[in-house]
Amino acid sequence: MSAIADVGRTAVYAAEDAALGGTDLDEERPLPDLVAIAAALTTGPWWREVGGPRVVVAAARPNARSSAARAGSGRVVRITLAGGQRTVATLAHELAHALAGVPHGHDATFRAAHVDVVALLAGAAAGEALAAAYGRLGVPAGRRSWAAPFRAVGDGFAVLP
Repeated sequence: MSAIADVGRTAVYAAEDAALGGTDLDEERPLPDLVAIAAALTTGPWWREVGGPRVVVAAARPNARSSAARAGSGRVVRITLAGGQRTVATLAHELAHALAGVPHGHDATFRAAHVDVVALLAGAAAGEALAAAYGRLGVPAGRRSWAAPFRAVGDGFAVLP
């Protein structure tokens, strides 16, 4: 998606900064920790139920200036995390691209996925803060076409973020 067609990109970055900047989600983490966090989410019951793609997380090239999510062959999304951007907040952003579908760019579907991924990784309050920041910036999250996030399900119960 071209930068011109990627409506909402600037607002997404502003909402992330407003909701997640300065929190522990914005602190640099070792790449193996982020790989493990992504694996726990993408092999969990919610990701599987909503049909999320297989995700591979790796370091970006040493000279890369930004992190990215790219659709690969089959249903695999490759996330590369650039140096200086190895945070849970960046990982959540790229996982949202994987869930929404990379071609969605930063549209309302991406923003809905982003709120859900943040809620699962950091708790309901963090997801609500991100949704509120999107609303304040005039780019609300869209309606999800997948099940609401949950951490676990059992006979007659669900554990929500």
